[in-house]
Amino acid sequence: MNISVKTIIRFSVGAVLIAGLSACANTPPEPMSNSPLTGPVNTGTYPVFTPDPKGETAQFTPQEKDALQKRLVAAKSGQGNATADPAAVARRQAEMKKLVQQQQDDLKAIEGTQ
Repeated sequence: MNISVKTIIRFSVGAVLIAGLSACANTPPEPMSNSPLTGPVNTGTYPVFTPDPKGETAQFTPQEKDALQKRLVAAKSGQGNATADPAAVARRQAEMKKLVQQQQDDLKAIEGTQ
């Protein structure tokens, strides 16, 4: 009996294929399939685990909101624009120069060079 190498290789490849396919046929059971506990049930509603969120503070009523807006507009208009008046700008610059000179004099006195 003379069996060629090609025939032996063909039989061995076939045996490996059959072994591989038979391994796929033996699928393991689903996890916990023998457990008496049941899984989640589809109730058709989205699960809600927390109560509805509430505001951390008391909310403004529309009247309070309007009153607050009026107060803010009045405060804004009361501030005015300081740079619109040239005299006010010159006065402010003079105050700043005086303050700088006073601070330099104080520094000289502290250092003892006066």
